[in-house]
Amino acid sequence: MWQSAASTRTRFRTSAALAAGLVFLANSALVFSAQGDGDRYAEILANAESLARYNTQLEKQLKSQEEQIALIEKQLVDIDATAAALGPLVQRMFEAMEAFIATDLPFTDPTQAGPDSRSARLNKVRELMADETAALSEKYRRLLEAYQIELEYGRNMVSYKGKLDDGREVDFLRLGRVSLMYRTVDGEEAGYWDAEQKAWVVNNDFRKRIGTAVQVATKETAPELVILPVPAPKEVQL
Repeated sequence: MWQSAASTRTRFRTSAALAAGLVFLANSALVFSAQGDGDRYAEILANAESLARYNTQLEKQLKSQEEQIALIEKQLVDIDATAAALGPLVQRMFEAMEAFIATDLPFTDPTQAGPDSRSARLNKVRELMADETAALSEKYRRLLEAYQIELEYGRNMVSYKGKLDDGREVDFLRLGRVSLMYRTVDGEEAGYWDAEQKAWVVNNDFRKRIGTAVQVATKETAPELVILPVPAPKEVQL
Protein backbone atom coordinates (compact mmCIF):
# COMPACT_ATOMS: atom_id res chain seq x y z
CA MET A 1 0.00 0.00 0.00
CA TRP A 2 2.87 2.42 0.88
CA GLN A 3 4.63 1.83 -2.36
CA SER A 4 1.41 2.31 -4.21
CA ALA A 5 0.75 5.67 -2.48
CA ALA A 6 4.35 6.83 -3.08
CA SER A 7 4.12 5.79 -6.65
CA THR A 8 0.83 7.68 -6.95
CA ARG A 9 2.38 10.84 -5.41
CA THR A 10 5.35 10.54 -7.78
CA ARG A 11 3.09 10.21 -10.77
CA PHE A 12 1.06 13.18 -9.54
CA ARG A 13 4.14 15.36 -9.16
CA THR A 14 5.31 14.27 -12.59
CA SER A 15 1.93 15.07 -14.10
CA ALA A 16 1.85 18.48 -12.35
CA ALA A 17 5.32 19.29 -13.63
CA LEU A 18 4.36 18.29 -17.14
CA ALA A 19 1.22 20.41 -16.88
CA ALA A 20 3.19 23.40 -15.64
CA GLY A 21 5.63 22.95 -18.49
CA LEU A 22 2.84 22.84 -21.01
CA VAL A 23 1.31 26.05 -19.55
CA PHE A 24 4.70 27.79 -19.76
CA LEU A 25 5.19 26.73 -23.34
CA ALA A 26 1.67 27.89 -24.21
CA ASN A 27 2.25 31.28 -22.59
CA SER A 28 5.59 31.64 -24.40
CA ALA A 29 3.92 30.83 -27.71
CA LEU A 30 1.27 33.47 -27.02
CA VAL A 31 3.97 36.07 -26.19
CA PHE A 32 5.94 35.25 -29.35
CA SER A 33 2.73 35.36 -31.39
CA ALA A 34 1.78 38.75 -29.92
CA GLN A 35 5.25 40.13 -30.63
CA GLY A 36 5.08 38.93 -34.28
CA ASP A 37 1.67 40.51 -34.82
CA GLY A 38 2.89 43.80 -33.33
CA ASP A 39 5.90 43.90 -35.63
CA ARG A 40 3.77 43.18 -38.64
CA TYR A 41 1.27 45.85 -37.61
CA ALA A 42 4.06 48.40 -37.15
CA GLU A 43 5.45 47.45 -40.57
CA ILE A 44 2.01 47.87 -42.16
CA LEU A 45 1.62 51.31 -40.56
CA ALA A 46 5.07 52.34 -41.79
CA ASN A 47 4.26 51.17 -45.32
CA ALA A 48 0.95 53.00 -45.25
CA GLU A 49 2.63 56.24 -44.19
CA SER A 50 5.27 55.82 -46.88
CA LEU A 51 2.58 55.25 -49.53
CA ALA A 52 0.69 58.31 -48.30
CA ARG A 53 3.80 60.49 -48.62
CA TYR A 54 4.50 59.03 -52.09
CA ASN A 55 0.93 59.75 -53.19
CA THR A 56 1.24 63.33 -51.91
CA GLN A 57 4.46 63.77 -53.85
CA LEU A 58 2.86 62.36 -57.01
CA GLU A 59 -0.06 64.74 -56.61
CA LYS A 60 2.34 67.70 -56.38
CA GLN A 61 4.24 66.51 -59.45
CA LEU A 62 1.00 66.01 -61.35
CA LYS A 63 -0.20 69.49 -60.43
CA SER A 64 3.15 70.97 -61.51
CA GLN A 65 2.98 69.13 -64.83
CA GLU A 66 -0.58 70.32 -65.41
CA GLU A 67 0.57 73.91 -64.78
CA GLN A 68 3.47 73.45 -67.21
CA ILE A 69 1.12 72.05 -69.85
CA ALA A 70 -1.19 75.02 -69.41
CA LEU A 71 1.79 77.41 -69.72
CA ILE A 72 3.03 75.66 -72.87
CA GLU A 73 -0.42 75.81 -74.42
CA LYS A 74 -0.58 79.55 -73.67
CA GLN A 75 2.87 80.05 -75.18
CA LEU A 76 1.80 78.20 -78.31
CA VAL A 77 -1.17 80.52 -78.64
CA ASP A 78 1.10 83.53 -78.11
CA ILE A 79 3.56 82.18 -80.69
CA ASP A 80 0.78 81.83 -83.24
CA ALA A 81 -0.33 85.40 -82.55
CA THR A 82 3.25 86.67 -82.73
CA ALA A 83 3.90 84.81 -85.98
CA ALA A 84 0.78 86.33 -87.49
CA ALA A 85 1.95 89.83 -86.54
CA LEU A 86 5.62 89.23 -87.39
CA GLY A 87 5.05 88.83 -91.13
CA PRO A 88 3.65 92.35 -91.68
CA LEU A 89 6.25 93.76 -89.27
CA VAL A 90 9.12 92.26 -91.25
CA GLN A 91 7.67 93.59 -94.49
CA ARG A 92 7.33 97.10 -93.00
CA MET A 93 10.92 96.94 -91.75
CA PHE A 94 12.13 96.02 -95.22
CA GLU A 95 10.14 98.77 -96.91
CA ALA A 96 11.38 101.35 -94.40
CA MET A 97 14.99 100.33 -95.02
CA GLU A 98 14.52 100.53 -98.78
CA ALA A 99 13.01 104.02 -98.47
CA PHE A 100 15.79 105.18 -96.18
CA ILE A 101 18.56 103.92 -98.48
CA ALA A 102 16.89 105.60 -101.45
CA THR A 103 17.34 108.99 -99.71
CA ASP A 104 20.74 108.17 -98.23
CA LEU A 105 24.19 109.19 -99.46
CA PRO A 106 25.22 107.18 -102.55
CA PHE A 107 28.29 105.66 -100.92
CA THR A 108 29.69 102.19 -101.38
CA ASP A 109 31.41 99.80 -98.98
CA PRO A 110 34.27 98.18 -100.91
CA THR A 111 35.82 95.04 -99.46
CA GLN A 112 38.03 92.22 -100.67
CA ALA A 113 34.87 90.24 -101.47
CA GLY A 114 33.69 92.77 -104.06
CA PRO A 115 33.50 96.40 -105.14
CA ASP A 116 30.43 97.13 -102.99
CA SER A 117 29.53 94.77 -100.15
CA ARG A 118 26.66 97.08 -99.18
CA SER A 119 24.92 96.73 -102.52
CA ALA A 120 25.54 92.96 -102.58
CA ARG A 121 24.11 92.55 -99.08
CA LEU A 122 21.00 94.59 -99.88
CA ASN A 123 20.40 92.59 -103.06
CA LYS A 124 20.54 89.36 -101.05
CA VAL A 125 18.01 90.77 -98.59
CA ARG A 126 15.69 91.69 -101.46
CA GLU A 127 15.97 88.20 -102.91
CA LEU A 128 15.27 86.66 -99.52
CA MET A 129 12.22 88.85 -98.95
CA ALA A 130 10.85 87.86 -102.35
CA ASP A 131 11.33 84.16 -101.61
CA GLU A 132 7.97 82.86 -100.34
CA THR A 133 9.53 79.57 -99.23
CA ALA A 134 12.09 81.26 -96.96
CA ALA A 135 11.51 81.04 -93.21
CA LEU A 136 10.13 84.16 -91.59
CA SER A 137 12.71 83.87 -88.81
CA GLU A 138 15.54 83.96 -91.38
CA LYS A 139 14.10 87.06 -93.03
CA TYR A 140 13.84 88.76 -89.66
CA ARG A 141 17.41 87.81 -88.73
CA ARG A 142 18.85 89.07 -92.00
CA LEU A 143 16.92 92.33 -91.74
CA LEU A 144 18.20 92.97 -88.21
CA GLU A 145 21.72 92.26 -89.41
CA ALA A 146 21.31 94.76 -92.27
CA TYR A 147 19.88 97.36 -89.89
CA GLN A 148 22.83 96.95 -87.54
CA ILE A 149 25.38 97.38 -90.33
CA GLU A 150 23.55 100.44 -91.67
CA LEU A 151 23.62 101.88 -88.17
CA GLU A 152 27.39 101.40 -87.96
CA TYR A 153 27.86 103.43 -91.15
CA GLY A 154 26.73 106.51 -89.26
CA ARG A 155 29.43 106.16 -86.61
CA ASN A 156 32.67 106.28 -88.56
CA MET A 157 34.70 108.21 -91.11
CA VAL A 158 35.87 106.14 -94.06
CA SER A 159 37.86 106.86 -97.21
CA TYR A 160 37.92 104.59 -100.25
CA LYS A 161 38.88 104.85 -103.91
CA GLY A 162 36.27 104.91 -106.65
CA LYS A 163 35.15 106.60 -109.82
CA LEU A 164 32.80 109.44 -110.63
CA ASP A 165 30.10 109.07 -113.25
CA ASP A 166 32.49 110.44 -115.89
CA GLY A 167 35.05 107.73 -115.09
CA ARG A 168 37.59 109.84 -113.22
CA GLU A 169 39.31 108.13 -110.28
CA VAL A 170 38.87 109.87 -106.94
CA ASP A 171 39.27 109.39 -103.22
CA PHE A 172 35.85 109.38 -101.61
CA LEU A 173 35.45 110.48 -98.01
CA ARG A 174 32.35 109.54 -96.03
CA LEU A 175 31.73 111.36 -92.78
CA GLY A 176 29.20 109.13 -91.06
CA ARG A 177 25.91 109.57 -92.87
CA VAL A 178 26.27 113.36 -92.80
CA SER A 179 28.51 114.14 -95.75
CA LEU A 180 30.05 112.39 -98.75
CA MET A 181 32.98 114.14 -100.43
CA TYR A 182 35.59 113.42 -103.06
CA ARG A 183 38.93 114.64 -104.31
CA THR A 184 40.50 113.63 -107.60
CA VAL A 185 43.66 111.57 -107.43
CA ASP A 186 45.70 114.43 -108.89
CA GLY A 187 44.32 116.73 -106.18
CA GLU A 188 43.05 119.28 -108.69
CA GLU A 189 39.34 119.00 -107.92
CA ALA A 190 37.17 118.40 -104.89
CA GLY A 191 33.48 118.39 -104.19
CA TYR A 192 30.59 116.92 -102.21
CA TRP A 193 27.24 115.23 -102.73
CA ASP A 194 24.21 117.52 -102.65
CA ALA A 195 21.23 115.49 -101.45
CA GLU A 196 18.67 118.02 -102.67
CA GLN A 197 20.11 118.22 -106.16
CA LYS A 198 21.13 114.55 -106.07
CA ALA A 199 24.34 115.51 -107.81
CA TRP A 200 28.00 116.20 -107.13
CA VAL A 201 28.88 119.82 -106.46
CA VAL A 202 32.41 120.98 -107.20
CA ASN A 203 33.99 123.09 -104.46
CA ASN A 204 37.73 123.41 -104.78
CA ASP A 205 37.94 125.56 -101.64
CA PHE A 206 37.97 122.29 -99.68
CA ARG A 207 40.61 120.43 -101.73
CA LYS A 208 43.32 120.62 -99.08
CA ARG A 209 40.97 119.93 -96.18
CA ILE A 210 39.42 116.92 -97.87
CA GLY A 211 42.92 115.66 -98.69
CA THR A 212 43.90 115.97 -95.03
CA ALA A 213 40.72 114.22 -93.90
CA VAL A 214 41.42 111.37 -96.34
CA GLN A 215 44.86 110.90 -94.79
CA VAL A 216 43.32 110.87 -91.30
CA ALA A 217 40.67 108.35 -92.34
CA THR A 218 43.28 106.05 -93.92
CA LYS A 219 45.53 106.50 -90.86
CA GLU A 220 48.31 108.02 -92.95
CA THR A 221 48.48 110.93 -90.53
CA ALA A 222 47.56 111.64 -86.92
CA PRO A 223 43.97 112.74 -86.16
CA GLU A 224 43.41 116.48 -86.25
CA LEU A 225 40.59 118.97 -86.43
CA VAL A 226 39.43 119.46 -90.03
CA ILE A 227 36.62 121.73 -91.19
CA LEU A 228 34.61 120.03 -93.91
CA PRO A 229 31.47 120.87 -95.91
CA VAL A 230 28.41 119.49 -94.10
CA PRO A 231 24.86 120.02 -95.34
CA ALA A 232 22.25 121.53 -93.05
CA PRO A 233 20.08 118.94 -91.29
CA LYS A 234 16.57 118.35 -92.57
CA GLU A 235 13.68 116.08 -91.82
CA VAL A 236 13.15 113.19 -94.18
CA GLN A 237 9.68 111.71 -94.62
CA LEU A 238 9.74 107.94 -95.07
